[in-house]
Amino acid sequence: MKRWMWAMLLVGWVIGWGAGQSPETEVYRLAPGDLITITVLGEPQLSGDQIIAPDGTVRLPLIGAIPAAGLTLDELTNRLTQALQRFLRDPKVTVTLRQLPPMFRRVYVLGAVKTPGVHVLPTGGPMTVMDAIALAGGFADSADLERVRLFGRDGRVITVNLKELQKGGNLPLDSAVLQPGDLVWVPPAFVQVSVAGAVNSPGFHLVPTQTTLIDVLARAGGVKDPTAVIRVFRNGVELLSVPWQQLNEGNVLPFTMQEGDTVLASVKEITGIVVIGAGVSRPGLFNLVGRVTVLGALSMAGVRAEPDRPLRLRLLRNGKEIAQVQWNATTPVQELGMELQSGDILVVDPMVIKATIVGPVPRPGSYELPTGSRITDLLAKAGGWLSNADLQNALLVRKGESRPLDLLQLFWEAQVDNDLELQDGDVLLLPAVRKIWVVGAVQRPGTLDFQPRMTVLDAINAAGGVRDLEEADLSAVRLLRSGETQVLNLEASLKGALVPLEVVKPGDIIIVPERAKAYIFGAVARPGIMRVKPDDTVLTLLSAVGGPTNDARLDQAILIRLIQGKPVIIKMDLNKAIKEGDFRQAPPVQPGDLLYIPSRRRTNLLSTIGSAVGLATSIATAAYYLTR
Repeated sequence: MKRWMWAMLLVGWVIGWGAGQSPETEVYRLAPGDLITITVLGEPQLSGDQIIAPDGTVRLPLIGAIPAAGLTLDELTNRLTQALQRFLRDPKVTVTLRQLPPMFRRVYVLGAVKTPGVHVLPTGGPMTVMDAIALAGGFADSADLERVRLFGRDGRVITVNLKELQKGGNLPLDSAVLQPGDLVWVPPAFVQVSVAGAVNSPGFHLVPTQTTLIDVLARAGGVKDPTAVIRVFRNGVELLSVPWQQLNEGNVLPFTMQEGDTVLASVKEITGIVVIGAGVSRPGLFNLVGRVTVLGALSMAGVRAEPDRPLRLRLLRNGKEIAQVQWNATTPVQELGMELQSGDILVVDPMVIKATIVGPVPRPGSYELPTGSRITDLLAKAGGWLSNADLQNALLVRKGESRPLDLLQLFWEAQVDNDLELQDGDVLLLPAVRKIWVVGAVQRPGTLDFQPRMTVLDAINAAGGVRDLEEADLSAVRLLRSGETQVLNLEASLKGALVPLEVVKPGDIIIVPERAKAYIFGAVARPGIMRVKPDDTVLTLLSAVGGPTNDARLDQAILIRLIQGKPVIIKMDLNKAIKEGDFRQAPPVQPGDLLYIPSRRRTNLLSTIGSAVGLATSIATAAYYLTR
């Protein structure tokens, strides 16, 4: 099982990092018909609005047609800049999208609304929860206006009382402004429950949400037989079986009913059959009149078979399952001809459920899955997850109630208890990470809260700045985003030059590396750690530390280089390099090298090499543990 979970983890990260961008990462590739604004600083004749032509190009004076379709805004900016460099000196170009495309403005409105599903936010100003419900056709008759919930893609969960707003109240809805990818859930104010068996008024009962089992039985006129056993079925599964007497005396914890539940007041002699389950339109108790088969019972309960939504039929007799049939429009009739007996329970479940996934995944949306599917199956359908997904703070929304899920525990620690079985209508919400990471040669490495328009240099300053300008290599700062690495040179900006700076995005990782170093010890003026520059040799390193001392044995110099954790010894005669120009004796220096110059007081070459190797190993060991 652990091996499978690790494989799943690996596949998930490969998909998440390599699947490309999605609407949740706010990266868009231009398409024909998009309206963009091109601005060339100081060149108004080259600036203005452009519509990408059907052939995928934009046209500018001087440079003519430039391919634009399929490019990101940054890529088109770079392409226009390169094209204008033939005519302008250092052109400053910006490209902006005048209107975010519909696929990037979608929100999910589910629950008790007239047209639940995915809806596109219009442009022109902020949208609230009330606006989204209007997009969904307004409230259904059964909507609970007092407990509307907003599940934000950034992890926020807000409950809004829209009933007060409809009465003319002035509610502070600023916190309920919608962002692309948010989910609005309108819970039902009533749920429909079926009550059958030994009750005075069997049938369907519409009861308020949060109604308990004993209240439902009261709505059904009470239980006729004090010896009855009260059984509750949900989605075809028996959740509760308790004697009526215990329930009536208050010896059982309150049990809250949900939409589609079936309550059966069972007695020893049931003169009929019970048909229940999520695939039944009229669940309940049906009298036996003559010979009744499974097909006849299905007809009485209003069950229909559809080609694209097969049903699973389970026949329970005396508490045991005696038969199971998969039923669709092509199932032979003879398989449904089994004759039923008084007291039989026929459970009808859909073989397919519908679940929705929202958040930073390659393919968010609703999916049909086989009954019994789990969280991992829904993630696989959506293509895994993207690098800015906050797996630790996922939410499973079921019938308006949310349950926190730590999917990191599922994938990293193989805690399969978090891989819940899905039910029809479930929504898995993955919030987006709203943090960035700055690590390496900075004062306070770690996480920072994401701020709009924050640049890489701003993030480094927010982390306390670099530890030391001589130590930090600002010419090779690395920005990790969605599985790709970009190397940035920030040295010029620190010297006051006006250079374009990269704007960070949630989930970015900024690494400020230390400059390459080498070590020189022994008979030299200033032994210690030195910065390595390109094309440095042993002689330039020796010069940088003030040269050798008077008792230095330059003819026995040693360069030690760790290759795959093992020291490789290079013996050199630096006298030949200095006096005879034999630069083969002074090879180039690499980061991590150790140069050792023995003194005349130590004449044993084996002892010299042993000391140098021991020093190199100690330095490597210390560096390993200090950089973990």
